[in-house]
Amino acid sequence: MEYLILGLLILSPMTGYELQQFIRKNLALICSHSAGSVQTALSKLEKEGKIFSREATQGKRQKKIFSITPDGRLAFSHWVAQPMQVEKVKNMELSRLFFAGLAKPEERITAIRDYIRQLEETHEVLCAIQEHFQQLGQQELPAGVDWPQVLRFQGYTLQYGIDSARFEIEWYTRLLSELEEQP
Repeated sequence: MEYLILGLLILSPMTGYELQQFIRKNLALICSHSAGSVQTALSKLEKEGKIFSREATQGKRQKKIFSITPDGRLAFSHWVAQPMQVEKVKNMELSRLFFAGLAKPEERITAIRDYIRQLEETHEVLCAIQEHFQQLGQQELPAGVDWPQVLRFQGYTLQYGIDSARFEIEWYTRLLSELEEQP
């Protein structure tokens, strides 16, 4: 969560609420978007000197706007340059499939149908986010960030999610068909 926040703050200073909403809208499939998770990470990063906050008045409300420090940029740069770790990409839900033979046949079929429904919803959400990002790339964006590269790699992440959801939908649909023929 901390590195995700650092990356978002490189793109633009934000309030805790804005960070939470951005994560909820665009990154909820990657990490938690709860206010508690975001606030905990912000507190930790501020204590470590990787971000700082300033008070700003908007209307009658006081807001705390967070920005990244040079130490935060350095930590983020080091983190983002590291290779991704295969062993960290795990799907604990596969344990349900692993033990599905211990469930009643009708329970297995119902569970898989529901999972397919959830995957289809996820696929739709990711496609909507992808469309939003494509529109964002056509707008005037703040200077100081190489937006075409940022949007390019965010696009890759979205496409990965879309392709993964599509693969799982097809795979579980075949499995469901097999289980309906031979419970």
